[in-house]
Amino acid sequence: MRHPREASTVNNNLVLVGVVRRKKDLDIALKKHWYRIPLRTAPKRRPAYLAIYETRALGKRGRGINYYASILKTSLVKRKDLLPDEKAHPRAGEFYYKFRLSPLKKLPHKIANRSRRRISFGFTQLKKLRRDREVSKLFDIIALEEMMRRYLKRSGIKAIHEYCLMEKGRLRYRLDFAILCRKGKIAIECDNRKWHALPKMKKRDRKRDQWLKSHGWTVIHFLEKEIMGNLPYCLKTIKATIRRLN
Repeated sequence: MRHPREASTVNNNLVLVGVVRRKKDLDIALKKHWYRIPLRTAPKRRPAYLAIYETRALGKRGRGINYYASILKTSLVKRKDLLPDEKAHPRAGEFYYKFRLSPLKKLPHKIANRSRRRISFGFTQLKKLRRDREVSKLFDIIALEEMMRRYLKRSGIKAIHEYCLMEKGRLRYRLDFAILCRKGKIAIECDNRKWHALPKMKKRDRKRDQWLKSHGWTVIHFLEKEIMGNLPYCLKTIKATIRRLN
């Protein structure tokens, strides 16, 4: 099968940040020097480097980026051929991009996820990867929230960023922004186009919205294109909801 992006040019400064949730996959990257990404969610741009974000499932070393490597070659392979010991996996027959990597380099410092936001695939620049110490400075989705936070503050709207909802002593959900009104509560979510378009995320968002609404929240989702290109529209929508609930 022909690589659909083989004619595009590799960006020598572009870094794809990939996510690793299992020690097995981290070991593959460290020892066998390759990484996989599903064809259906593969990025259009061609990065020169791969950085690995380790989730909290990997213990103390998780919630951050510790390693990166050059991408030497990209090929299209079925998952069952990449992981023959997992042929019973529900996506065993699907195609994945296999990134052949140079030996992984350890960053001089861990790039930590102190905001505790869920991280998905994203892009950053090599100079930022080597310089920054906080994941929130690398990703577009965090940038969306920062744009919204500043705009709400300038507009005089009291919104709580990363509002935590607890249930039975445990964190149930973390809202991008919460506005507490006299007659109700508003949850504002900043939706990254690529991440929230995934089927599993759409299902998760619906379940989350249903729970919030059943607990008295009015939920407003703003798309990436709305935040990036039309913040006045977002503000108008928020103010109209506040007036209705005050």
